[in-house]
Amino acid sequence: MIHAPPLLLVLAVALVAPACDDLDLFCEPVPALPGNQSAADLEACPELPPGVTPIDGLAVARAVSRFDGLVLTMSTRPLACGEPASQHGYCASDDDLGLTLGLRAEESVPGTYPLQTPIYVEFETPEARVHGGHSKLHLADVELFAVTDTCVTGRIVGLVDQHGPFDGGFRAPRCTP
Repeated sequence: MIHAPPLLLVLAVALVAPACDDLDLFCEPVPALPGNQSAADLEACPELPPGVTPIDGLAVARAVSRFDGLVLTMSTRPLACGEPASQHGYCASDDDLGLTLGLRAEESVPGTYPLQTPIYVEFETPEARVHGGHSKLHLADVELFAVTDTCVTGRIVGLVDQHGPFDGGFRAPRCTP
């Protein structure tokens, strides 16, 4: 004979169990991947210009040639080459910040480009995940200082004011997924 637990016991367990949202039930732990922001990893990258402060706490910054252009991903979590900043199944934490930008070929050269249509933008903050389609972030820019065969160096400007993850300089070694 099977006995069901008393209703009071079930309610007591539910009240003391940690709260989580439905998405966290199906998330994966972040893999123990190496970052790519050490001095050795960045040897092939041009330095940031004087006065440009690097983004604090980046685990990775990567540049990938894709879609006849360039995809840049920066994240405080150690993502694999080609993995986007917010479209993943990893469990969220209050420390996770990420940004992925898709730039057309004509925007994959040194210059300053507004983060608005037709550039693809996705980002993750503890408060939001924004991904898909085009962006309406007309008050934020990506400035590319150097685009070489081995690395892309640039900075993000004004994204924090648009509720984005970070502003500052980055050095993104190129990789092939």
